[in-house]
Amino acid sequence: MHEEILFQQIGSPVFQNKVYPTREAARRAALGDVELVQSPISGLVHNRTFDPSLVRYDTDYQNEQACSGAFRCHLDHVLGIVLPNLGPDKFGVEIGCGKGHFLELLCDAGANVTGFDPAYEGSNPRVVKKYFAEEPISKPPDFVILRHVLEHLPNPWNFLEQLSAQCKAGTKIYIEVPCFEWIVEHQAFYDIFYEHVNYFTLDVLRSAFGVVTKSGNFFGAQYLFLVADLSTFRAPEQYGGRRFGKLDMNGYMHTLLRMRSGSSGKTFIWGAGAKGITLSNIFCRIAIPIDAIIDINPAKQGMFAGGSGLPIIGQDDAIRQIGGADVFVMNPVYLPEIRSLLSDVSVNLIPVA
Repeated sequence: MHEEILFQQIGSPVFQNKVYPTREAARRAALGDVELVQSPISGLVHNRTFDPSLVRYDTDYQNEQACSGAFRCHLDHVLGIVLPNLGPDKFGVEIGCGKGHFLELLCDAGANVTGFDPAYEGSNPRVVKKYFAEEPISKPPDFVILRHVLEHLPNPWNFLEQLSAQCKAGTKIYIEVPCFEWIVEHQAFYDIFYEHVNYFTLDVLRSAFGVVTKSGNFFGAQYLFLVADLSTFRAPEQYGGRRFGKLDMNGYMHTLLRMRSGSSGKTFIWGAGAKGITLSNIFCRIAIPIDAIIDINPAKQGMFAGGSGLPIIGQDDAIRQIGGADVFVMNPVYLPEIRSLLSDVSVNLIPVA
């Protein structure tokens, strides 16, 4: 069956959350193409041009969002979903634990959990600094946590199948991924990028498990979550849900640009995560000048954004520079937090959503 291209983006940085020490190194960042299509069998939307050999995560990868109070509130919500499944006699595994913030929350709450991630930089002996498949686990887990992992894997169904085979009957799994329907409904072209090979809807995710105990949307409906019996996983083969047509994201781009009204002539992007890095590269491609990207993560400050080469500055530097500027805020969830930081600064905040 012919797969229609739903969305195309040429020359996207392979990594959105890897920052670089110099502008020159940032501009030499590897690039890849995005061609989104929808599988007629499973309903999964994916980038058919994805090349996994280009993507290797290491300690230079900086995707920690817990510097934000708003995101920490989100993690508290996740903790409330996960913890009831991790009693004192249960063993859990977090695959792709990143810098380990959520794993530390689990440990502090008394959970017995081991993390896996090659990008981990801390010293917690519970974290293995390798990919999950590269290190055998000591015993089959009772609970598996996959927070923002499946969207990065070229064969998510194969991965879940292999994971299910390593686990015992009754093992539960928590999955959290971005919501593709939110992207479509908000024309969020900036939320489609190379690192994410897969784009899920809740019905596609639910259809992969025979027993789902909890599922839904949260984080401003941008994320999906699901708790299911891992042993009931079956790769979807007869999708009967929503079929997506070609996505026209240009209209929202024009809307965003019409919202500029700053008096200083300067323009900034708030958020050096995947959304902000993607938008910065799109703006550079269409010759929209950007002065800098702002981020509250100290590990990103003083560095440069992949592809565009734009400098990344902290909020203190930003406050000194952005009076009268246009500032594109990359996630509406963080808008109240940003307004509070800028309470004494006259600035034109443009929510991107």
